[in-house]
Amino acid sequence: MRYMTAIVLAAALLTGCQAADKKAVDNSSSAPSTASPTIGSPTATSTTPSASASSSMEEPLLYIEQLKSIGGGGQLIQVKSNSDIDQNSLEQALKNSLQTSDPETGFRYTLEWESPRFLQIRLHLDESSAWSGTFNLDEAVTADGRKYASTEQPYRNSVVVRTQAGEGSLLFQGITSGIRRVVPAWNTGWIKSIQTPKSVAPSYLFYGQEKHHLVHALTGEALEIPAFPEEKEAYGNDYGYQEMYSDRFYGDFTYMISGNKTLYRVDLKDFTRMKLHVFDMPVYGMSSSADGKRIAVLTAHDEFIGPGADLAVLDQKGKILHSRENAVFLSHSDGFLFVYPLAWADDSYLILPADRGENNTLGQIRYNTGSGDSSVMQDQRITVQVQQDISEHERQQRDDFLFAELHWSPDNRFAAFKSGTGAIQVYDTQERTFSFVAAGTLLDWMPDGTLAWADAGDHVYTF
Repeated sequence: MRYMTAIVLAAALLTGCQAADKKAVDNSSSAPSTASPTIGSPTATSTTPSASASSSMEEPLLYIEQLKSIGGGGQLIQVKSNSDIDQNSLEQALKNSLQTSDPETGFRYTLEWESPRFLQIRLHLDESSAWSGTFNLDEAVTADGRKYASTEQPYRNSVVVRTQAGEGSLLFQGITSGIRRVVPAWNTGWIKSIQTPKSVAPSYLFYGQEKHHLVHALTGEALEIPAFPEEKEAYGNDYGYQEMYSDRFYGDFTYMISGNKTLYRVDLKDFTRMKLHVFDMPVYGMSSSADGKRIAVLTAHDEFIGPGADLAVLDQKGKILHSRENAVFLSHSDGFLFVYPLAWADDSYLILPADRGENNTLGQIRYNTGSGDSSVMQDQRITVQVQQDISEHERQQRDDFLFAELHWSPDNRFAAFKSGTGAIQVYDTQERTFSFVAAGTLLDWMPDGTLAWADAGDHVYTF
């Protein structure tokens, strides 16, 4: 979240008169309940409401706002209430629920109580490192004992804190070993997983406006790809990039859609391109086969850019081999051009997107490019127990979108997902436990069982 300078100055005026005697409190995710007490003068003590303070009978609410000072001045979390807060309960709720991405790095903060209803949590973090943490204030109560927790809004008292390491990074962590590895990367609004013929591990394409970077997940080797001139009469889109690359690179070439209308073959040695086909309607998505001889493309079925999409399968020279009208229907508001995910499962079958629901939990259709037959994709790993455990953890009813986005470890023991709080969580199917990994963009599991995510921007597409 970005914040106006005026807000930060106002916060500084509120706290300037008492900042001199504040000391940092050190905590770690490994033992949040035994965090060091305040050094020096206490940052807060239990406050008894004055006789003139009336106790409101309306539902007690916490209003939480995260601010970031302009110019690298740190982060500030403001907590306001419509009732007097039991300060001890709030401080204990923070300590009890705190989890961090790196237990070796302390979560340092100062609690600044401006009034019984207004707290500022001033964070002292290394903004140059890729670090994140989360805590929840549901255990806090009002001075007269009423709870702030809500069953209808389970995330409203959750806070996710994040710092970004300069230009961004790829991070890898062993869920059981805890071993962590960081690969320098780039800030971006779109990261695409790319398969290459020489490695079972993926590479990741970090899109840019002037150049793109293809980074190998295991080696960190990077290929810089210059952006081409903008296509004439290009179609606008809502993901911010005028080039759409295939999900496979073939050593010395790949395929690319420019301006959501023109298909090219791109030489990865000298970055020349050969025009193969110009589509009559805006392109929603593309994928190329493992042998590089076929390209599947989804285009808008209607001129108003609605949810329906037509399928075309082309050969390596741009000739259409197979087509199907309304092969895909993916609900969204008319007029918005987003990326539709699709991929080749093998030489004959495509995995096409579809609306998620009880009869299609994954939101995927298996489509035979020869016969035109299709069937709904199923995942037997998403058992009733898995659904119940994750729903209870998220304190939500059945969420088909969340189940469709589960990322399974190679041994199928762990399922990583993006929580409703925005944090990456890992569910252990054997122990039936959940662990916080980080705040960032969830990517996938590596062949060695480590989980990959990216610290590369606030809102990142991963189609």
